[in-house]
Amino acid sequence: MKTAIIGASGALGRAIFDLFRTDADGHDLVLTSRDLSKLNWAEGMTGVEIRTLDLDAPENAASVLADCEQIVFCPILSSSGPTARQLRANGSSAHLILFSSNNVGIDFESPVYAALRAEEEAVSSLPGGKIAIIRPCMIYGNRNDGNIGRLIGFAERFRVLPLIGAGTARQQPVHYDDLAALTVHVLKNQSELMLKVGAGGPDVHKMKDIYQMISDEVSGPIYMARVPGFVLRLGRKIIGQGADLSDAQIRRADADRLQTWPAPEGWQARISMRDGIRQIAEMR
Repeated sequence: MKTAIIGASGALGRAIFDLFRTDADGHDLVLTSRDLSKLNWAEGMTGVEIRTLDLDAPENAASVLADCEQIVFCPILSSSGPTARQLRANGSSAHLILFSSNNVGIDFESPVYAALRAEEEAVSSLPGGKIAIIRPCMIYGNRNDGNIGRLIGFAERFRVLPLIGAGTARQQPVHYDDLAALTVHVLKNQSELMLKVGAGGPDVHKMKDIYQMISDEVSGPIYMARVPGFVLRLGRKIIGQGADLSDAQIRRADADRLQTWPAPEGWQARISMRDGIRQIAEMR
């Protein structure tokens, strides 16, 4: 079975690769990246082929993947969808796994998630082979992730965690390793042609409780500071800080972010929030 991992240089792609390498069934793996220097770690591995692939050129990307029977697209669906559609137009029947975002089912104001919803609909209607779309909740798992890892780094540097809103919004963060295990599970067990999969962590936590766990695991005192929305708006106007936060995002700070699609049968996330935070805090 020739299995391609698109975006193998990222944290999720590497976690999926590691699982496939220990799979008793065995796979011929194709790893792709726009920048091959990011895949130096895989050079010379038996059963591993490295290819250049740019999702901004769907026709060329589809030709690069023409001989693959399973393809996991780690980049977000808005980037990977056009290549998936081109593969089907070229007659490929490969089993395709694509990643959207759980926020697509929650955030109906953002043009980013509107575009993702449109791509979900376009990909969902493709004939010719199995397709699974996975909607992960907040993804975390290393010091470079843009969620928990970033918060831990901020706490270590500034000794403070700014909390937007009341902190009562419920979250269901999912660790990279659990998301990788889910991906492999779907590839092995999907029976229907189209599968829509939710991916959340094993527990639901209020945002302020996640902040407390970060504070507990980071050495030294950490102060949690609640930042009201009007302060963020004022600061943005006066000094330009928080310019990447829209008013709509600030308004939604207290909205729950729970899994919007069901998890697949036979799979369950295993890494607890506290264990995941502890692992990241211990990385140096």
